Order: sequence, then structure tokens, then C-alpha cells
Amino acid sequence: MFARNKAWSSAAGAVWLLITVATSGSQAAWAQTADASSPPLELAGVDVTRVEPRDIASDVRISGSLAPIRRSTLAARVASTIVELPVKVGDVVRKGDLLVRFDTRALESTLTVRRASAEALAAQLQLAESVLRRTTSLGQSGASTEAATLEAEANVANLAAQLRSKQAEIADAERDLADAQVRAVFDGVVASRPVEQDQTVALNTELLTIVDLSRMEVDAGVPTSRIPMVRVGQPVELTVEGFADRTFSGAVTRISPTAVAGSRAVRVFLAIDNNDRTLKGGMFTTGILKVDERKGVIALPNAAIRQDQTGSFVLKVTEGVLRRQPVVLGTAWTDRGLVAVSGLETGDVVVSAPLPALEAGMPVVVEGL
Repeated sequence: MFARNKAWSSAAGAVWLLITVATSGSQAAWAQTADASSPPLELAGVDVTRVEPRDIASDVRISGSLAPIRRSTLAARVASTIVELPVKVGDVVRKGDLLVRFDTRALESTLTVRRASAEALAAQLQLAESVLRRTTSLGQSGASTEAATLEAEANVANLAAQLRSKQAEIADAERDLADAQVRAVFDGVVASRPVEQDQTVALNTELLTIVDLSRMEVDAGVPTSRIPMVRVGQPVELTVEGFADRTFSGAVTRISPTAVAGSRAVRVFLAIDNNDRTLKGGMFTTGILKVDERKGVIALPNAAIRQDQTGSFVLKVTEGVLRRQPVVLGTAWTDRGLVAVSGLETGDVVVSAPLPALEAGMPVVVEGL
């Protein structure tokens, strides 16, 4: 009986010693043993991300109205009556086409009068030059005084000045006569026509507006916080009212040097090719301006990045076990919830779901992997 009690006491002491050693030993080793003996944790396919290079760009959403880049408002360069007005709003015109013709009778009369006056002055100048030559000759022989010669020279100079003035008036009259016919300066479409045939208009009255629809422009506002990333030539994809199933490609052509007062936005101008003339001025458009575009970037969702006292890391699935993989963070795309990382290779599988209970060393099974 004593021997039995002594054996039991020895066994109990051994158990107590084992427990003491385990308690004072490595907790990490014990945890790994426990994890190795526990069933693997099942992860859904949406909980992980397979590392693949991708092309990424930050998106700046823009909106604005379309307007033709090229437009011309034609005004009357003469004061007269419109006798011919062959175009209407919406008509397609070609460069050189007649748009407006004015009554030219008064203009032709003015030109005739000025030419006749110029001819008369030319005749008087010719006579004055003849008198000057004769007076100069007589003065050299002593038959005429110096005063007479000076008077003849002054008369020639005066008539020559009058003739030059009259020739300038003739040029003005010829230009007015030419301006009596208004022609298209480029291929386009008539956008407005506020005058009518047989209407008498004053100088500088607006006659027509011609627009070229082959190239359109959007005047959009970009927040000042994003403007440093915008560059001339950057591409943009636009959707336009009435064309829900179609996108239009464009590019940044100009950037305003100053922000719009009180708006904290900078005007950015985008050009869109419209060779089929589908788009019209005034249509409202929205789009995405791609800025800070990167090619072949390794990027992960923000939730995949974990932090501890040694730095940033991810949990990588390796042979059915989660392993701690240190990474170096790069550019962050806050609008997409992504961050560039280095330290991973193409094909690596990492946990990207916000699962804080997961730790390195845990066995896992990924659905579909």
C-alpha cells in the first residue's frame, strides 16, 4: 500500500513538473503545435488576392458642356441693305460660300466719285510738275526768281499729298465693295442668323455665326488638390447626354494658370474629335480624366496591408499556411483603395479581407485555390 501511494505521488510530481515546464517554456512553440493539430481555417476566394501586375491610374471625375473649338461670328463691315441671304440656321457651308450680299449701288457710286477725284488730282499734279520744271529752268538762266520756284515746288507737294489721300479713299471704297459680299471663312454649320433679307443694317451688326463641329471642347473644373497630376495630352473618356451606350475619347489641350475665384477649381480644357458631327454644342458631358497612370504595378487593397512593431507586412498563403511577408509601400490610389507594394512576386496569394484574427502560422484552405 505504501509502495502504491509512493508510485502515485511520483506520477503526480511528474505531471506537475511537466505543467510547470510547459508554462514557463515558449508560448510560440506551443501555439504552433496547437495550430498544427487544429483543422485548417477555410477562406473564401474573395478573402484573398492573387498578385498580378496591373495598369493603374487615378481618376478625376469631370463635367461640363460641349462647345465647338472653332467658331466665327460674322459682322457687317458696311452699312447697307441685305439683298441676298441664302443660308439658314443648321445649313452646312463650305469655305468661300456666299453667306450674305449687300446692295452695292451706293458703294459703287462712292468708288466712282473717288476715282474721278483722283484722276483730276493726277492731272493737276502733272501740270504742276510741268510748271515746276519750267520755273526751275528759268531760274537757272536768271529769268525767274527763287520765290517762284519755291511756290511751284510747294504746289507739287500739296497736290501729291492730296492724290495719296484720294488713293487711300479709293482703297477704302474698294474694300467696302468687296465686304459687301460675306463668305464663309471655313467649313462649318450656321449656328445663328439674327438678320433677315431686305433688312438694312448698321456697321458692325452681327450677321451670322459659323461653327466647326469636327472638333469639340469641354471646359471642366478640376479641384486644386488634383491639378498637379493633370498634364496636357492626358486621355479622357467622356459620356454625353443622349449617348448612354457610347463613350467618346478626348485629351487635355489647355490648363488655366489660375483657379476660378471662390471655387478652388482650375479650368481644364479637353478636346474631342467629332468627325461624324454627332455631338452638338451645349450638350452636357461627364467623364473620367486618367491621371498619374502607372504600367505593370503590383498593388494590393488597403485591407491587405498589416502593421506591427517591425513594419508593414502581408499574410501570404504558402503551402496551406499563412506566412508573414514584409512589404515596402509605394504610391497609394485612395480613389481605388489600392497601394503599390514591393516584396511580392507575381502569383503570390495574400489575404486581402479585413480579418484581424488571422495570424502567421495558421493553417488555411482557400476555396477554389
